[in-house]
Amino acid sequence: MSLTFHTHIIHYNEGEETLLRICVRASEFVMKLLTLVVPCYNSQDYMEHCIMSMVPAGDELDIIIVDDGSTDETPAIADRLAAAYPDRIRVVHQPNGGHGEGINTGIRCAEGLYMKTVDSDDRLDTEALRHLLDAIRSFPKEPHMPDMIVNDYVYDQVDRPAAFSVRYNHVFRPGHVETWESCHAFPIWKQFMIHSLAYRTQMLRDMHLELPKHTFYEDNLYIYQPLPYVKYIYYLPEPLYGYFIGRPDQSIHEDIILRRLDQCTNIAESMVTSYTLKELRALPRKLRNYMINNAAGQLFTVSSLQFIDHQKGLKYNTRMWKTIYDFDPELWKRMRRNPLCFITTLPGKLGQKLTVFFYRTGRKVISFT
Repeated sequence: MSLTFHTHIIHYNEGEETLLRICVRASEFVMKLLTLVVPCYNSQDYMEHCIMSMVPAGDELDIIIVDDGSTDETPAIADRLAAAYPDRIRVVHQPNGGHGEGINTGIRCAEGLYMKTVDSDDRLDTEALRHLLDAIRSFPKEPHMPDMIVNDYVYDQVDRPAAFSVRYNHVFRPGHVETWESCHAFPIWKQFMIHSLAYRTQMLRDMHLELPKHTFYEDNLYIYQPLPYVKYIYYLPEPLYGYFIGRPDQSIHEDIILRRLDQCTNIAESMVTSYTLKELRALPRKLRNYMINNAAGQLFTVSSLQFIDHQKGLKYNTRMWKTIYDFDPELWKRMRRNPLCFITTLPGKLGQKLTVFFYRTGRKVISFT
């Protein structure tokens, strides 16, 4: 059965609950399988490359460009692309709310069975995207619809596309719908990134996921908080996502992270205090262990940054651990004993120097700036 699709250019009015939908009738199409949400803020220099890496995969895509209050040519480029591909691109113009609010808007507006977030300076591999759509199309034949899709990804650099790859084939069986019980255990150093995940859209809505506005590094919440709601997982063993690193103005640049140390700390606190240790213990064992290691990894990263900036970082570090203790003393104890956190709790400057050394060594391995 075919449906009539309408391309929407949506304007959110700040302080109002109403929204204006300007609907333009487009051609008939089959059901949308995958929503790709692309939050954009002043992305005129690279957003079209990102969008055009997706468009050739077909009209079963629902591409939402979220113009987050841009002041450059981003709104015009977004509208031009939507006009050129009205069967698969929609645009949302909204007041600036940050990357997290862009994802929130995507969750509200998504028409696809699944949703994936793509940063506007990154890319998708078109052929791998076609294979992902083939897989989603086949899911009704499975006993259970997956709640989460995992894909491999690569790090792109200015001078070296696909410079470093991340795979999950040691955890999941390619092309299978698995549970946390049937997959292999995660090594302690292996963690999900936002680039590697797509979620079933209705699951995100049912759990009422809402990311904070005007805050960087909220993708850690987007990865962590939905996991207890995930029962079935599908693994696509292809480098679907190309994650670009190397621009000096990127949020992952160490100098920029240090300027936003308060936001890093706030996100770490929110992430770790999402679930008590009792709630984590009620989860399947492999999921529980993964989430504890994931939270510990975040605490290690943030502690490392805090130790780099001694002047204000130590104050943030004390507050962060106190917040966790006040939330759940048992969780605090469990985190402190985790190998990823243990080094950060070593006393004195030697422990702090070792933490920073291991953190910076990890960044050099994947050529983070």
